[in-house]
Amino acid sequence: MEFVFLVSLAFMIMTVFIASTRSEFDELRSEEERTLVRDVGMMAHSELVIASNVEDGYRRIFDIPEKLDESIEYDIEISNNTLLVYTDDYESVFNVPSVTGQIQKGNNRINKTGGTIYLN
Repeated sequence: MEFVFLVSLAFMIMTVFIASTRSEFDELRSEEERTLVRDVGMMAHSELVIASNVEDGYRRIFDIPEKLDESIEYDIEISNNTLLVYTDDYESVFNVPSVTGQIQKGNNRINKTGGTIYLN
């Protein structure tokens, strides 16, 4: 009887430990996703701000990753001088200078001609 009691107690403790570890893992994964969304947004934002601050003739090719962390799907777009980067759970918003064209995943060509920033 004592053996069954001790095994049951050990099983309960193990179950609680596994459940709490799973919860911590989910929280860490969630924080990682939020950070990755913000990082991609900051990278794109920096490219657009640099282009707005340099003189005409500026040209550059920069890469926007297809996925976050090789597994997390996301979307990126520019609408009304606002850069949006979002997943199902998180969103980052950045004010950007006026841009002609749309940002995309993969290679992006940016140039400044006649005071206007062109993407792709």
